[in-house]
Amino acid sequence: MKPGLLILFTFISSILFAQKDTVKLRDIQKSQKSIVTDRPPQAVYFQFGGSGPLLSVNYDRRFGKKVNGVGFTAGIGFFKVDQVSIFSIPVSLNYLIGRRSSFLEVAAGTTFITATAFNFYDENERSAGSGFIHHINLGYRYQPSAGGFFFRGGISPLFAQEVFVTSYYLGFGHNF
Repeated sequence: MKPGLLILFTFISSILFAQKDTVKLRDIQKSQKSIVTDRPPQAVYFQFGGSGPLLSVNYDRRFGKKVNGVGFTAGIGFFKVDQVSIFSIPVSLNYLIGRRSSFLEVAAGTTFITATAFNFYDENERSAGSGFIHHINLGYRYQPSAGGFFFRGGISPLFAQEVFVTSYYLGFGHNF
């Protein structure tokens, strides 16, 4: 198995199997502004596009016990097609605005990317590079307070030195 796929498989399985004995989130107190849970809400999801920048597996967690408010996301991405491979580590701070299960998500962060490309005509010749891409996310997030299906989608402008690219993202996963 390739190292990138092994890392991705280990990351996903450790998060999913470690949660078997975790109690589902419960609503403890409902107010007009937010729902307070018994512990900080968390999510694991696959994302296409956005800060990944192509395909990534991410972990999201709120800083407090409220479903809305401030949180962070960290992930790992890998993509390989023909002679090009890309590895990425996206990290961001996010803020959820809304009540119950539907939120406006605003986020900002950075992604470390390393890429390798082989020469099509000479496989012994390759070029590699790495750097940081900064991003801002603006989108919709569905994250129920009691856990379950997780969805997010939106627009993510990407900035790197003097380059600006508009990217879109979709994420699907599990909230616990």
